[in-house]
Amino acid sequence: MVNGNSRTGKVGVIGAGSMGSGLAAHFANCGWQVELLDQGEIAQQALEKIVKTGLLYDPAWAARIVPGNAESDLGRLADADWVVEAIIEQIEPKRQLFSRLADVVSGDCLLATNTSGLGIAEMSSHLPESARERFLGAHFFNPPRQMALLELIPTDESTAQVVDGFWSFAENVLGKRVVQAKDRPGFITTRIGIYALAASLSAAERLGIAPEEADMLMGPLIGRPRSGVFRLADLVGLDIIASIIRNQTERLPNDFFLQAFSLPSTLQKLIDSGRLGEKSGAGFYQKEGKTIRTLDFASMEYRDRIEANVPMDPDLHKAPLPERIKAALFLPSPYGDFVREALMLPIAYAAEYAEEIAWDIPSIDQAMRLGYNWQLGPFEYWDAIASGVWEDQIGLLANRPNISGLDAALEILSQLPAAPQKAPDVIEAMRREGYDAFYRREDGVARYFDFAGHMAEKDIEYDFIVIDDLKASGAEIEATKEASAIDLDDQVMLIEFHTKANALTPELIAFTASCIERAEREFDAVVIGNQGSMFSAGFNLKLFLDSMEKADWSGMERMLKELQGAVLKLKYAKVPVVAAVQGMALGGGCEVMLHCAQSVAHAEANIGLVEPLVGLMPAGGGTTLLTDRAIAVAAQDEDPFAHLKQIFAVLSQGKRSSNAREAKHLGYLTANDGISMSADRLLFHAKMRAIGLAHGAYRVPDRRPMRALGEDAFARLMMEVHWAREAQQISEHDALIAEKIAFVMSGGRVKGAVDASEEYFHELERQVFVELCQTEATKARIEHMLATGKPLRN
Repeated sequence: MVNGNSRTGKVGVIGAGSMGSGLAAHFANCGWQVELLDQGEIAQQALEKIVKTGLLYDPAWAARIVPGNAESDLGRLADADWVVEAIIEQIEPKRQLFSRLADVVSGDCLLATNTSGLGIAEMSSHLPESARERFLGAHFFNPPRQMALLELIPTDESTAQVVDGFWSFAENVLGKRVVQAKDRPGFITTRIGIYALAASLSAAERLGIAPEEADMLMGPLIGRPRSGVFRLADLVGLDIIASIIRNQTERLPNDFFLQAFSLPSTLQKLIDSGRLGEKSGAGFYQKEGKTIRTLDFASMEYRDRIEANVPMDPDLHKAPLPERIKAALFLPSPYGDFVREALMLPIAYAAEYAEEIAWDIPSIDQAMRLGYNWQLGPFEYWDAIASGVWEDQIGLLANRPNISGLDAALEILSQLPAAPQKAPDVIEAMRREGYDAFYRREDGVARYFDFAGHMAEKDIEYDFIVIDDLKASGAEIEATKEASAIDLDDQVMLIEFHTKANALTPELIAFTASCIERAEREFDAVVIGNQGSMFSAGFNLKLFLDSMEKADWSGMERMLKELQGAVLKLKYAKVPVVAAVQGMALGGGCEVMLHCAQSVAHAEANIGLVEPLVGLMPAGGGTTLLTDRAIAVAAQDEDPFAHLKQIFAVLSQGKRSSNAREAKHLGYLTANDGISMSADRLLFHAKMRAIGLAHGAYRVPDRRPMRALGEDAFARLMMEVHWAREAQQISEHDALIAEKIAFVMSGGRVKGAVDASEEYFHELERQVFVELCQTEATKARIEHMLATGKPLRN
């Protein structure tokens, strides 16, 4: 039976559509052998598409996926450890499939359905008892490689061994965050999410809110993805939304909200005309080439897109999320009316049926955050809205200019057109007990309001480190506006960057260096990481541009020398330093990672020294370190140029990995570095690695001379540049950057191969970096990147 130690084995995936293909690729990425079965040649075609679209971390891993025919090849699953189906979302075909599977698979094979809302017990009720005990719902989200959530839905007959084993397997091997839901129609995410989407569409249509306006109001402004409402509907599929709403309405006769709900007429008209969203090329939006047009509700034809013209403070998006939410609720009519209905109605819905669909409130919030990429779950939204004192500037709240957040939230709830007569029981119970929020912290302990009417203590998940919780408990030992030092327990210090995009600045660099000195006195190990969207986007380019405009070359060189000094502190620290890399580690951020004793990278990490894209070269020690690695790996009697040439291509082209496995191929990560499938466990994995190094084989590296290969290596590298230029693969300025990189890598074109110090190579880095900054082409690249966020190829 699969469990947290099942690092490899055989899994059967039945259904090779978008979800089935994604699951097959993800399981292969996790080290499993996959039997991918569907009708006819569909599975073979799906495998070809998996490789073509880059769903695998390594194209060679396509050998782990064996396509087949579900009719004739089901017998190949006789030795499968588990099987998951991802066929058509209809109960009867699924029941028939599992009948066939029960006769084929072994008595230890786990059976799972990937349904997004059909009844799990109903799907397995006809199976033998032994099969029902090994049966559960495993609702993955698309694309499964990127989406962390897995809804786990056992039946009353699923054994504890099966449930606990698969839970551990999903989190430890597949890298998922598991939320257990009850076996009710739609589970948690589909039940709440599709209702929230449909209710928002309905409110926008009734209030005359244009799609662009609705998407802006229900997007990042309130902590939701940019897809907002109408773009999300197109992505989901309009027919899918309508089908789920009808199915849920039929299966939930006592659901007041659904029984009172009618599909928006525009949604039905689009479906009737075959406009089903992105998959059909048109829905609420229509894409014509590179142009996107918007549906006009009145004519049902498409018009040019407009900028959302909502009367609001243009700087509101800079405010903290709770302030943005409250401001959006109080926008003038009809915009405030729309936000109140689109935001508050799903909160009321979640509260009304919380105990029916979930075992506790945190499960609902976590499921909606992870499944829909919301910053807050429904009950967390409630807490944000119900906190503090409100100023009613539009006379919404019975002309009470100042009102408590809790009373304001209840007042708004009572005014919603489709809300029930009274507030949901769980909200009333919370109020009765004297609480105004579902979550609170008491004496450093995180608590939540449970269905028994108490503030229950949240379970501590030791392998899920949450930085905000650590700070709230007093673990922050030092902080500036750029970064924090946090005690992770077990004698491990965490250095967390929190500048914009975690970009490096002189102040952050100095703080990091001082933290390493402190750690050498007080701790056994250090982890550098954070829980933002990226490790670090690199050095703040604006600082370099300022120096260029002032011709302050000595100031620029000083910044580079400080960066080089800081990364050397990491490299030669008396305690092991481990980088926990998620999102992007680019430029200077990559150089910080490179100089750590080891790294643990999330599987999706984008890592690269991308300085050539902005007209620069890596000068924070990155060119030096990778050059040294390339030469060091060559055998004693081997010409090291082949290794040097490979790294030169990576550096001169500013190559960036699309995942951590590719980062190993490119040379950014070494064989000693780890890869974590779970972004949420990344800090824990890095901490464990740091502890292991501290208590094991870690020794401070020797400061040894490097090998400068000299003029011969420079000439051979420049031949590569010449050929690329002749083939018009690179521009003249690209060639200049490559020449500067070759100059540093060869040791300044010294005559013959000689030993040179690390500091000598660092000096060369600084020299050519400043020379590049004195060119107009580099200045233009930096200005373009800062203005547009995109590279300029000049």
